[in-house]
Amino acid sequence: MPPSNADILRLTCGALDSHIAPQAGGSLARFNAGRQALMRPCADEGSTDPLTMACYPLLPFIGRIGLGHFRFEGRDIALLPHPISAPHALHGIGWQRPWRVVAASTCDATLALSHDAARDAGWPWSFEATQHFALEENALTITLAIENKNPNPMPTGLGLHPFFEGRQTAHLTGDLPYMWESAPDGLPTHRAEVTAANNFRRGCRVAPLTLDHCFSGGVGPLHIHWEDRALDLRLQGRNAGHTVIYTPQAHDFFCVEPVTHVPNAVNRQQPTEITGLKILQPGEAMQLACRFEVVGLP
Repeated sequence: MPPSNADILRLTCGALDSHIAPQAGGSLARFNAGRQALMRPCADEGSTDPLTMACYPLLPFIGRIGLGHFRFEGRDIALLPHPISAPHALHGIGWQRPWRVVAASTCDATLALSHDAARDAGWPWSFEATQHFALEENALTITLAIENKNPNPMPTGLGLHPFFEGRQTAHLTGDLPYMWESAPDGLPTHRAEVTAANNFRRGCRVAPLTLDHCFSGGVGPLHIHWEDRALDLRLQGRNAGHTVIYTPQAHDFFCVEPVTHVPNAVNRQQPTEITGLKILQPGEAMQLACRFEVVGLP
């Protein structure tokens, strides 16, 4: 019998330890290797606020949808704005709903979310979603999946929103050749080649960056190194063609988010092979997985 949905799920494998909070949007509350926090730990694991968590899921869309409005197959779709992004909708509803525990063991767990559009006005299409957390001796893999449960197509996206501590000593390295420029309202305007200041191929200090941008076209993993910490992280996304990097100057955290489409993709004119937006047909499913590998373990 799986644990109660209200319980914190505790996974351990070797030196790694992770806690999952089903009631807080199916979020990850902590991911540690011994005394080193690999993501920003939640101070109160009894909280139901995903914004306090280490990582939360993004679905059925990621980022902002401008003014919470888009038109799809002849329908005008209106979504509620989120307070931190008003007047825009933000990150879908997965992070704002409690998830149920399907299965749990010492080193892995599966959560599920059933959305009925007739009962929940947050998103006008029904879907079934799952999250699978698998802890190995040197890595945590989070796999998100979603299935369209409607008789008509559904625009869809998936992502993860991890928070990392220690931006003052952090370096980010990876192949991120294109950046979507953003307007003052936070919505992307166009895709351009990265500048010298935002070129992560040779490694880039996170501290001076002021970013809330989506990057595209990357190949291979991203590497986070901290000058004052023993362990590094290597992030490898599968089916995540885009990465949102958020580096707020007012905080010591930063975010490196594997996602399947650019923000506001439903309102963009580019083809889906550019934006990453997926149109799921009835009964069709999609998946995103990210492996957070710990580098430097003894």
